Amino acid sequence: MIKTAVILTVYNRREVTLQGLRSLYSAIGFLQKKQPEANYKFDIYMTDDGCTDGTGEAVRKEFPDVHIIQGDGTLYWSGGMRKAWQTAIDSGIEYGFYLWFNDDADLYEDALVTMFNSEKEAGGNAIISGAFCDKEGRVSYGGRNKRQNILEPNGELQSICLMNGNLVIIPSIVLNDIGIIDDIYIHSLGDWDYGCRASESGYDVFLSAKYVGRTERHDGDTEPFLNKKYNLGKRFKLLYSDMHSPVKSFVFCKRHFGLLSALRVFGVLNICTVHPSLYKLMKCTK
Repeated sequence: MIKTAVILTVYNRREVTLQGLRSLYSAIGFLQKKQPEANYKFDIYMTDDGCTDGTGEAVRKEFPDVHIIQGDGTLYWSGGMRKAWQTAIDSGIEYGFYLWFNDDADLYEDALVTMFNSEKEAGGNAIISGAFCDKEGRVSYGGRNKRQNILEPNGELQSICLMNGNLVIIPSIVLNDIGIIDDIYIHSLGDWDYGCRASESGYDVFLSAKYVGRTERHDGDTEPFLNKKYNLGKRFKLLYSDMHSPVKSFVFCKRHFGLLSALRVFGVLNICTVHPSLYKLMKCTK
């Protein structure tokens, strides 16, 4: 039996969460049907980070087997993922794999077949990051190369430098070696950092051989610290909030790309908070 713990965190997007879980359950059923000899078993751990729109109640009603862990609204992505992941670990169940899942990912029916086949092809001890496209069929998430270009799947495994956490298979051997998402990260960068840490510890990190689902990019969302409707003081307060702190970006870049890279990113974020119009010209963050 291959036991896998699915890890996700959600906040106030009930219908998106429900649709995402429906696609996940469909992909699980398809995998179990296509590869019955492997005897795949999945347990789902979901952090409800203080939802006020009834997400938790709706999930309990439609998917009663989901293990729901309560948050208080301050965990964000990295914190919520850590909480769900630690709960899976503390369950005492020996999982062979941990599967990160974003609730806004609309998985294809064969998504998990693609993911686990990629894992087998990689030798069983590699991290696989699922490749996603948007509604127009353009690559949206999955992984970037060393030049930070987003890679499109090409039918083969491709090494990636920076991985997105939309759908990721992590073997237990990796967890046992490097642990879970670093608690220095509140919201973003936890996935990029984890992939870098795994690579630096000798593990391969690959993009899935083909697309596993659809999800839209969020690059069009204006960061609040760049919103000119706020005065400068407000923008800096937003920049240095737990969710956006440039200190986290500095730590990430220094850890994996050196001091000069860290200083550059730190400077860009501060300069662009003063002059938001420069952001698109200077953008070098996630």
